[in-house]
Amino acid sequence: MTALPWPKMPARLVARMLSGHTALGLALSALLYIVCLSGTLVVFHNEFSRWEQPGITEIEAVTPQTIQTLLENVLGRLEETPDQVTLVLPTPDVPRLVAGAGEDYWVAGADGTLGEPVAHPFSEFLVTLHMYLHLPAIAGITLVGLLGVMMLGLVLTGFLAHPRIFRDAFQFRRGKSARLGETDLHNRLSVWAAPFHITIALTGALLGLATIGAYALALVFHDGDFEAVFPPIFGGETETGPAPDGVADVATAYRNFQAERPDLTAWLIYVNGPGTEAQNIEILTQVPGQLAYFDGVQFDAAGTMIGATGMSDGEAGQKIAVAVYSLHFGWFGGLPVKFAYLALGLALTAVCASGFTLWLIKRREKGRPSPRLERAWIAVVWGAPAVLAATLLGAVSGVMAEAVLIPFHWLALAGLIVLAMLFGSARHWSRALRLAAGALTLAGLAVHHAVNAGNYQGEAAWGVSAGLAVTALILLASTGPWTWSPAGGGTTTGPVQVG
Repeated sequence: MTALPWPKMPARLVARMLSGHTALGLALSALLYIVCLSGTLVVFHNEFSRWEQPGITEIEAVTPQTIQTLLENVLGRLEETPDQVTLVLPTPDVPRLVAGAGEDYWVAGADGTLGEPVAHPFSEFLVTLHMYLHLPAIAGITLVGLLGVMMLGLVLTGFLAHPRIFRDAFQFRRGKSARLGETDLHNRLSVWAAPFHITIALTGALLGLATIGAYALALVFHDGDFEAVFPPIFGGETETGPAPDGVADVATAYRNFQAERPDLTAWLIYVNGPGTEAQNIEILTQVPGQLAYFDGVQFDAAGTMIGATGMSDGEAGQKIAVAVYSLHFGWFGGLPVKFAYLALGLALTAVCASGFTLWLIKRREKGRPSPRLERAWIAVVWGAPAVLAATLLGAVSGVMAEAVLIPFHWLALAGLIVLAMLFGSARHWSRALRLAAGALTLAGLAVHHAVNAGNYQGEAAWGVSAGLAVTALILLASTGPWTWSPAGGGTTTGPVQVG
């Protein structure tokens, strides 16, 4: 059979297309790595937020009257009556009372008195980095969802491409060559943590693509009505009677909630349309002993229970929908589960880093090295934590306003990648960036302690500080003379190694 003619492409165009293809691969790998790294830290979002304001007195429980006083104080503090007021009640993860609306939130005392404004810019920076890559909401979360799909595909195809992967589950040839060492590290972590990797990739894809899926369902089943998609899953608005004059009676609502739903733990109280005829109250709850991220109970303005979302005892689809968040972030089971997610998250991050590193090593062994790409990848792998540490330092010192953190992060990381591509060796960049990450983390920790001297309260403040100190010391120790390879050794594959 005669082959169909194919137009000959100019060599220069082919070279440019290959370069573009490689650059796209680097960009996607870098984004996946950043999502994994930030996600590992976001597991401790609540602890970070408490650490950023360590001087706040923490409380375990509040009375119904305190909640009523808090609502009235918030409405009195705001210049205009908002469409919704949010009251955040103390929970074991965050034993603090917080209230506000829109962009204005305050920490409150046990008597409902408003205190200092809520200020944990680094914690929020981490969350928006992981969930949106700091892009506009729908575009960002969709991109992250697509990265979750890509990760799931990589996990599954990785197993199919390595039929001996389970047989060699405990083989580790770290000292023989760079390629064998990286291969075994990549494969062992992939096998040992496979259930976690699949869970994270699948739940991440579901969370990220939920908005696009909702639009598709709206077009197919609801004539394009986007809002009609959610009531069957999360419950809809409940009809209420005429509201009494004045502020909604959240104290009575809370008492009735405690009496009628002792199996649930109140977490958030939403007062919708405060002061209007249609005002009503919704209490979002935690569900002890279940993976459900939340449930909901509705009350009228007088505090009478008028409905329940039923997420924790509803249909299987509802239970799955509210379990996705908990499974993805490890927000169930307390600190033991969070520490397990920390270890497994670091393993997943290492798998992402070693996967692209292996590709670079194989290129070099085949006589097609990419020194610039190797240095760029090192700048991603170790530049990302270094820039995060610099962002932390800027946030806790007050040198950077909250609005500056995001542009600083991306410009600094991009600058490091460009500089790494222009000069130096991968090995030197690796050592320098690990040194910078450790030093900047220690600097951020020292500044934080200096700024908050004498105001450390609660175990979370000391726990996060200890974790940051250990991380910094490990990074610094990894750059010591005892870690150096003999001069001139490993010129074939050594420069590609992440470590």
